[in-house]
Amino acid sequence: SRMNAQNGHLDIGGVFDSTTEIYKNCFGTVWIVALVLLIPANIIVALLGNGILGIIGSLISLAASAWLMGSIIKIVQDVEADGRVDMSVGEILGAVWPRIVPIVLLEIVVGILVAIGLIFLIIPGVILALMWAVSLPALVVEDKGVFDSMSRSSDLTRENRMRILGLAILILILYLVLIIVVALLAAITPILGIIVGIVLGVLIYPYIAIISTVLYFNLVELKEGLVMASETVVEETLIVDEGPADPPPAV
Repeated sequence: SRMNAQNGHLDIGGVFDSTTEIYKNCFGTVWIVALVLLIPANIIVALLGNGILGIIGSLISLAASAWLMGSIIKIVQDVEADGRVDMSVGEILGAVWPRIVPIVLLEIVVGILVAIGLIFLIIPGVILALMWAVSLPALVVEDKGVFDSMSRSSDLTRENRMRILGLAILILILYLVLIIVVALLAAITPILGIIVGIVLGVLIYPYIAIISTVLYFNLVELKEGLVMASETVVEETLIVDEGPADPPPAV
């Protein structure tokens, strides 16, 4: 197992270790996919401008972002199978293409419900966010619908939500530290701050995008002993050598 789980609890250190390993194996592929999707989308958005055409541009940008998130999940799924990216960029994009609309709908539904929870009382919003933390990977990997993915995430995160909250807090602290560093550099030399900000963005974005999918796979393995391969779900079994069978009784 990837995790040193105790009493069925998520190992936060194991999540970071797995994310770092996968990050190293698929960093290049993630950014190739990102460039293929985002550069044309941004050009189209710029050409469309504002007004009614701007709304169309926003929808294109939303679809491109959803396609990218789904692709990153697919890449991580591929790496989880054998430690490397076997799918081509075209195969990755083609596998996610039919799921773009469900991905967008899921992001909208979860975003609205979590926002409502945060507006009225902060704690319910946080609880909902923790419940549905891995709903997007569940939708892409298991080919589920929007509400089935939310239900699946709720089931997977049960009994580990405080640990997931701890993971989120650690990521937030890291993010805030990086923002402070960039702000200090920008105050000293604006150009240096911009350059460092771009470099950190390039390095950090794939890591943050990957970690939620790694969390999903860790929770699946922890709760069900399953490893989701690129196209199939393979259940890990413990093979016990029971030795030779007893001889039949003498007649």
